[in-house]
Amino acid sequence: MDITKRPLSHGWRLLALLALFAWPLQGALAASSEDEEIAIEEDGGEAPAIEEGGDAGTDGELVIDEGEAADEAPVAEAEEEAPPIAGAGGWRFGLDDVRLEYGQQLRSDSRAERLLYGKLAVALDGNLTPNWELKLSGRVDGYDQSGAADWSELRFDYGDSYLRYRGDGFRLTVGAGTVIWGRMDELPLSDRVSTADLTRFILDDLADRRRAAPLVRLETDLGEGRLDLVWLPDFRPAELPDPDSIWYPVDRARGRVLGVSPADLPPAAVQAATLDEHEPDGAGGFGLRYTASPFFGDIGLTIAHSRRSIPYYRLAGGTLRTEYPRSWAFGADTAIDAAGITWRAELVYSSDNPVTRRGGAYTTTEAVDWGLGMEMHPGDGDTRINLQLIGSNLVDPPAIIDRTQAYSFNGKIDVPFDRARWRASLDFYVGLDKRDLYLNPELTFLGWEPHELYLSAHFFSGDDDTLGGFHKEHDSVNLGWRARF
Repeated sequence: MDITKRPLSHGWRLLALLALFAWPLQGALAASSEDEEIAIEEDGGEAPAIEEGGDAGTDGELVIDEGEAADEAPVAEAEEEAPPIAGAGGWRFGLDDVRLEYGQQLRSDSRAERLLYGKLAVALDGNLTPNWELKLSGRVDGYDQSGAADWSELRFDYGDSYLRYRGDGFRLTVGAGTVIWGRMDELPLSDRVSTADLTRFILDDLADRRRAAPLVRLETDLGEGRLDLVWLPDFRPAELPDPDSIWYPVDRARGRVLGVSPADLPPAAVQAATLDEHEPDGAGGFGLRYTASPFFGDIGLTIAHSRRSIPYYRLAGGTLRTEYPRSWAFGADTAIDAAGITWRAELVYSSDNPVTRRGGAYTTTEAVDWGLGMEMHPGDGDTRINLQLIGSNLVDPPAIIDRTQAYSFNGKIDVPFDRARWRASLDFYVGLDKRDLYLNPELTFLGWEPHELYLSAHFFSGDDDTLGGFHKEHDSVNLGWRARF
């Protein structure tokens, strides 16, 4: 049996195990912080840093880097200089991230009645010498689904684990890490070297929808900006849920493939097909990104030749086979502050996007993705409003069963209240060319740092060949606890 996929006899066993393990560790960490001084570099933590502003005074660049660039602040306008390292030491071992969640399905036609999820992430990191840093991290995720389709799994995985050298104006990282490039919030178009986590579809924030992957990374100053070079020596495809999960991209019970209308791909053909999760061998590719902050705002340029980690399902000869074609991508983005609003724009051309001809043949075609966004804090307060318009257009495609264009309006609204002890938020996605809707309201209690207690809901609806339409049976109410240490 694969040790990364261990079935559980009951989901509550998972919750009990995680709770019993997490609580003593959390207490030990708190006691340790009181009894002794611990040196922790900002980029050594497992919690991903989100920089909206690039690495040289940027306001609008989204750079999420779990361990690879965690010295970038969540709403920083520049990539901060790495703090000086006094010497070797400062070792830290402990719990980084923990989460427990119960989800109740609301639709009687859902294949699940309830879902349980748990996560534990631990890390060891410190400085070997003033210039050398070591980090080792791992995680365990537990999933339990009950209903018409029952399944349980316990998965073990590595997290950001690397050896890093810091020099004068550069740093070199070898190991495994998470790098997300792009300007648009939650949907960065220049994200070409990361590995997606699809085990919970889009229920989590972007940082939690990514996994660490093998890489070699060089970050260095270049002129007035910063150059980021990434090579992926071993391709890691997206982390997929179990085929029985309601979040799997292929619904064998209904004979549906995510993003394709059943009128174009007969359900009977999907139900009868054999599933082949083919994973190509070899390197995942490379990418480079240059960011700078000239007088008018912030800019980013991206070039990549890589495999996208999200699979494309190709039906051929009675088999649904996953494909990961290599593609060139060339992107440009910018962010400008004006009238109290951060304005963002991103444009990406890609060469080889997988599609299926109406006759059933598999091929690739060019595409252009673009996005426009604005972020503001009304009254200079803590309320945050982020609104985006995003489009995707295939360039001169043949007659295919896939969508040739997609336009959406999406965003997020965060409203803290009661002296920031509570937060009400709303994530939303609305299709403009087709009926496609996702709503995620959430109420979070923040007054028990570093813990958060939250009550959320997820609502889906839409046409058959949209994300919301594929998951329209999977509305849910979720209650959970999460903490980062």
